[in-house]
Amino acid sequence: MELVINDKSHYIPAKWAEVPLSSYINFMATYEEEDSEHDKQVKLVSAFTGVPVVTLGKAKKSIIDKAADRLAGLIEEQGNTDLVIELEIDGVDYAFHPNLSDLKLKEFVDLDNHLSDEWANMHKVMSILYRPVISRKGDKYKIEEYDFVSANKRATLFKDKMSMNIVTGAASFFLTIAADYINTMQVYSAQANRQQRRSLLKVMKKRLKNAMAGIV
Repeated sequence: MELVINDKSHYIPAKWAEVPLSSYINFMATYEEEDSEHDKQVKLVSAFTGVPVVTLGKAKKSIIDKAADRLAGLIEEQGNTDLVIELEIDGVDYAFHPNLSDLKLKEFVDLDNHLSDEWANMHKVMSILYRPVISRKGDKYKIEEYDFVSANKRATLFKDKMSMNIVTGAASFFLTIAADYINTMQVYSAQANRQQRRSLLKVMKKRLKNAMAGIV
């Protein structure tokens, strides 16, 4: 389905795999519970089609209603719950962190900081969990070491080119598996570090669950 405004067509996504992470971030950033139903519809359509709110404000209500109904159906659908282990963006292979229990303290801290803003920094969360594959051996792979600068650059790319299908799958995995990692995490030589990691993982799990409420 397409939305036609001023003789220009704009595609309306029908499934989460067609929605870039940036669209959902924009939707969550502009959504206000106290807005009128019409304003909510306009913001929803704007976030998912890229048409400015000002432009949509001049469109016929019937056009907005039809587009909003289509998107409302998508919002109500459960997102993908299967972890997508590998994906390719612009010719580069990225893979999900193969062992979350091996995350270093700085990675936990950055994950926790990003999740404190929930959706605003979800692309940064994904940039920590998904990294370039640097080597393979059989079914196993090794990903790039964590670096804050390269992660931020990757986050910008992911924001526009990673689909919500990938995001919800990663979130679902994190929510269902994180508890097991808390219990099976290695015993580190520095007891304080082990306790900090366990504590941070619990907090991140709670924040991610709140952020993904209604989607996964």
